[in-house]
Amino acid sequence: MSLAGALWFAVQDDLFTHGVCNNTTSSSISNTKQDKQPSISEPISAAPETHTVLDRLDDRFLSQCLHLNRQCLRFIVDFIQARLKKDVFAPGHSPTPAEANILAALAYFAHGSLPRKITERLEIDQTAAGEAVNRITKLLSDLSPDFITFPNSYNDRMGAAQAFKNVSGIPHVVGVLGYLHVKVSPPAGEEHMYINTVGYHSVMMQVVFDVDGNLLSLEQCCPGGTPEQTVWENSDIGRQFSIFQHGHTWVVGSRSLLGCGHVLTPVEAFRIKSNAALRFNQAHAQLHGSAQQVFGSLKSRFQCLRDIGPIKSPESVACTIKACCVLHNICKKFSVPLPLDFNIEPLHPPSEVLNIMAEQPFDYMEDTKEEMIEMFFNISEDGNE
Repeated sequence: MSLAGALWFAVQDDLFTHGVCNNTTSSSISNTKQDKQPSISEPISAAPETHTVLDRLDDRFLSQCLHLNRQCLRFIVDFIQARLKKDVFAPGHSPTPAEANILAALAYFAHGSLPRKITERLEIDQTAAGEAVNRITKLLSDLSPDFITFPNSYNDRMGAAQAFKNVSGIPHVVGVLGYLHVKVSPPAGEEHMYINTVGYHSVMMQVVFDVDGNLLSLEQCCPGGTPEQTVWENSDIGRQFSIFQHGHTWVVGSRSLLGCGHVLTPVEAFRIKSNAALRFNQAHAQLHGSAQQVFGSLKSRFQCLRDIGPIKSPESVACTIKACCVLHNICKKFSVPLPLDFNIEPLHPPSEVLNIMAEQPFDYMEDTKEEMIEMFFNISEDGNE
């Protein structure tokens, strides 16, 4: 994850500051030295054992019902408890009910519903569980700027670019640009706005991710029928690229983004005049196609994203998606295995390409792309290309 070091040290410090970071969490996110073991001659005082809700749950339940492992869950629970204590201090409350609330919310993210067998196992009633889902969703959504960060420094960008070049041969790429579509039931009278290019109603969220599938940017939750070019040009990250805040770098995008500044699109079929262009398109397809794995991971681990149902408000839908994306990056940090029923997400056909005028800004990017293809993909074959 970009800027991971500073972020995770800050998170760990936050946990210690609020006194909820136990030995399991601290050992899982840093390689700190173990406490000195007492010698045989030193008396060992017996400390009373305390068992949390998480401690009472077996690993099989955690994997099947929450789609997370114990190490990752302990981090999430400790961190959220620290934030709850900071934001809404309630003296005298036991941490156990709060932990059950957090686990109930995570169960909802994993399945899109809260079966009674799960709430009974967590010893929480359905009403309290529903309230917990809303509260934890909002909290995680508000944390998205802390856990989803773009490589802003020169060194971070060059590190990201080198990783992409190593797997594809394309230089100066710092992210893959994709659009996550989440099925919804649209408001009455607005159905046409939500029909996507596959044919179902959805909301779409613009996502940029790195070579390992960590999310770097997340914004612009809008109806699924919105043209991708419109979303990019009105996004914060798009405007940042337009003023060269991220230097002379690219994000890889679909052909519907042709003409958008700093978005590297495939060479159009009628423009392909060399094997170099063909090789570039193959490399481009490899990178852009990785969105199938990333979005499939999100929807398989957090199955609430398969169908959110009726739209209560655009903000509530955006909060749910952001919360799951924050958890996705945490799962990547802890290398949590994907559920057994993992499915890749089919790529959506590109939305209609908007008209591109010759005098439009950043047309020089097409010339830059041609020069890059000639330099990096023009491999001599028996002396002839």
